Amino acid sequence: MSRLRRNAYPLGCFFLCALGFVVTPFDPYSQAFLGVVDAGFNWSHAFGIDELGQDVLSRVWRGAANTVFYALLASVGTLAFSTALLALERKGGRWVSQAILSVVSLGIAIPVMFLGLLFMIFMERSPATLSFAISVAGVPLAFRQIRILWIEQNALAHVEASRAIGGGARHLFFFSLLPNVRPQFLEIWKLVYAIAILELSALTFLGLAGDPNWAELGTLLKMHQKHLLLDPLLVVWPGVTLCGILWAIRTIKTD
Repeated sequence: MSRLRRNAYPLGCFFLCALGFVVTPFDPYSQAFLGVVDAGFNWSHAFGIDELGQDVLSRVWRGAANTVFYALLASVGTLAFSTALLALERKGGRWVSQAILSVVSLGIAIPVMFLGLLFMIFMERSPATLSFAISVAGVPLAFRQIRILWIEQNALAHVEASRAIGGGARHLFFFSLLPNVRPQFLEIWKLVYAIAILELSALTFLGLAGDPNWAELGTLLKMHQKHLLLDPLLVVWPGVTLCGILWAIRTIKTD
């Protein structure tokens, strides 16, 4: 209960974002207000109406939900790929280990933009494709962090003691390694998740989402940037929401 209380703000933030999938004042894609396009604040539309006659609050709310969800998928994919790669590197012998380390070192230099464009040559342009590209692009960084953590934990005295008294691999993992690795592993996930959110918004800002009207924070920033001088709040709302999500990730307590 104390951990839930300490994480009340980030959990509340993510829950509020997730509600954007089911609870919005209006349909985020409905052009129901073409007669009042580019209108500012009023009691029915707190964030105003955009140039397509869509309610901005509804689109920002749905956009936050999409950003949180697809970046979460990407971060989980990154950790899954990295963990599997680490297991292969640990068990595969010297030549396999050297090959994996070389590929990971090369992968550090490959930007996520290149991977996003590469995957879209062979896959349908969609948010899921972006999520997959981001998950693969994050593997080199996450793999290195998880590998360092694993090596450090394996060298600790209590792990050596467990091996000395005949502890099996399962006992070592669940009782000696996992309890000590969990907080640091969650810290790595926080970093990977924050990076995934920024990369997703950057790729959608550049128009790689497929649907240019897809409600996502990066897409909204791209659509409204031309209104920055005339109606800056159209850019402020998705920008502040993105910053709030990143702040919520930062405040997650993992100990």
